[in-house]
Amino acid sequence: MSHVSGSKLWTKWRTLVGAGALLLALLPTALHAAAPDAIVGTWLTDDGASKVEVTAGKAPDGSSVYNGKLTWLKEATRDGKPLRDANNADAAQRDRPILGIPILSGFKPVAGGWSGGTVYSPRVGKSFPAELSIAPDGRLELKVKAGLLSKTDYWTR
Repeated sequence: MSHVSGSKLWTKWRTLVGAGALLLALLPTALHAAAPDAIVGTWLTDDGASKVEVTAGKAPDGSSVYNGKLTWLKEATRDGKPLRDANNADAAQRDRPILGIPILSGFKPVAGGWSGGTVYSPRVGKSFPAELSIAPDGRLELKVKAGLLSKTDYWTR
């Protein structure tokens, strides 16, 4: 009789250990997944030259969409005049001040981050497709794609 109850106890113990191992395996993924609004706020760019304020809004289809605009520049003027978007591919946009321009546009939450949006580079005057995520250390990770090349930047709060 003790052999039967010992066998049942062993089976229950193995089941609990197996479930615990599964939870431990999934824990890093669960901890790394960020809430949809985790990117909302102000971020200092990787070079420390600017800050971008990310806000949440609604797309025409009613889904959440995240955008960001340039709110601070280390050097906002040149020769006493505000920096302009002089490198913009659209000649009509070249006279607008860089401060306040949209830098992040159209990001939607997906598993593990945000995608479907673009990052605008005033230095280049173009927008590039990108994906965003929150790195394990809390920084905003931007994976920017330019054709076959890609670059990863990290912004801090």
